[in-house]
Amino acid sequence: MKRKYLKTLLYSSLFLGTAIVTSCTKDFDEMNAPWKDAQTADIKSLFNGVVASLELGAQEQATSNTWIYPITQLATTVGNSAYSRQNAANELWENYYRALISIRLTEKLINESPDKAKYQNLQAMLTILKAYKTFKMTDIFGDIPYTEAGKADQGPNNYRAAFDSQKSIYESLLNDLKTAVASLTSSSDQISIGASESLLNSDIALWKKFGNSLRLRYALRMSDANGTVAATHVQEALALPLLENIENIGLTPAVQNFTGEWREWSFHAGIYLRMGSTAWEMLSNNNNKDGSGIFDPRAKIFFETNAKNEWTPKPQNVAMSDGGEPYNRRRDDDWSDKGAGNLLSNVNYYFGRDKNIPELIITAAEVYFLKAEAAARGIGSSANLAAAKTEYENGVKSSINFWTTMAMKSVVWKENKPTSLPSAAQLNTILANPKVAFSTSASTTNALKLIYAQRWLDNFRQPYEAWSLLRQTDATPKATLSDNLYENDFGIIKRLNYAEKEYQYNLDNVNAVTKKMDINDWQKTRVWWDVK
Repeated sequence: MKRKYLKTLLYSSLFLGTAIVTSCTKDFDEMNAPWKDAQTADIKSLFNGVVASLELGAQEQATSNTWIYPITQLATTVGNSAYSRQNAANELWENYYRALISIRLTEKLINESPDKAKYQNLQAMLTILKAYKTFKMTDIFGDIPYTEAGKADQGPNNYRAAFDSQKSIYESLLNDLKTAVASLTSSSDQISIGASESLLNSDIALWKKFGNSLRLRYALRMSDANGTVAATHVQEALALPLLENIENIGLTPAVQNFTGEWREWSFHAGIYLRMGSTAWEMLSNNNNKDGSGIFDPRAKIFFETNAKNEWTPKPQNVAMSDGGEPYNRRRDDDWSDKGAGNLLSNVNYYFGRDKNIPELIITAAEVYFLKAEAAARGIGSSANLAAAKTEYENGVKSSINFWTTMAMKSVVWKENKPTSLPSAAQLNTILANPKVAFSTSASTTNALKLIYAQRWLDNFRQPYEAWSLLRQTDATPKATLSDNLYENDFGIIKRLNYAEKEYQYNLDNVNAVTKKMDINDWQKTRVWWDVK
């Protein structure tokens, strides 16, 4: 599908009904005015428009590759990127509030329908999507407009929405997830859009697992800030069906019909992304340039050698330049042509090149790690390191198998492509490696360090999630060598600033949250649940 057609499909789905007037807007009021053709909207197209809005944007991905990866230390950068994080902030803000308007309209159409009771499942699925998108936004920005947002069709008084606290958003959304999952039913009287439901193909059992797993993720995330409420949600979620085995939620071009072309652009436009020493030390026993120290197959899936076919990580927190063009498409014909100046190992070329690798929301491996965290910390039940070890090891195996499967299924992947999944014996060898091995006699702190490290690795193509994990725990892998590069350029960033238009047209409400703090200082301010 061509990009122009995709954008037409997305915008028609999102805007048909309530969406805001876009590129030619002259002020904020106009931008938030309801679309003139509201009467032509239908529930099916609006719902799938919300699903389409889950696709990662160009600026979101570019910021990921230039800022979020080095913040999390999943990878690192070379040179000095002048790329502005504000580009991603503006894009994320616009995407979310366009989608929220469509969500509000869909809810209105369902509530006003004479068949309202028959839309119970679709309403629940919509609530789960709304919760995920809103959690993602508040994790990036902190307090955001939510309760009063997306209601421009109700009149001018709703054009400038007040901000909700992140605490209230979290508590509200967790309750919404609980209610939504409980209302999902297999009753035959439900109106189903069947295969036209473009995320999970109307698989009600999988939707339940999706909602429960999100509930577990976000309840644990807020557990240090609001332990009592979090513990209740964790306990209830653990007793419900959760994602497992090969149940991974995300967008796949063949199913959701998107092109993913901005992914390639985000790699090719900025050639700065490289393998850092932090990730390398998690995947290899030594620094042998021939790769003989690699014990985890994800090393060769996530990363690749330099132009000399050597494994050469960049020291994570040391300023260093590098050349070559490791993400240039000419490598389709000559994989080894990374450019003579490429002296450091790169992120695997195929992650940018292959548009069929899914854009992940939550994986089964992450759910195992969440269960391990809950067991180790004693949240929702008594602390149990034996149970934590079982879930942790399930998570490691699930992650390795998932990423190996992604490489095996890749259409364009040619070099260093795995041909089979690791055997049970190979997986057990990895689990026994000193860098991975989980001991039930270890301290809770050390157990959690292992759990967070492996969840961090599994988040390799979800760097914003890894960023949230870093801020929540302050226990993800970090380089021990540190000049001031990391803290001054990356570690100080605790959130993204609000969209520029919000400062322009909703300044009173912005100031009520930021207390008129300078934007350079505001991005250094921790979000509500970041209390470590």
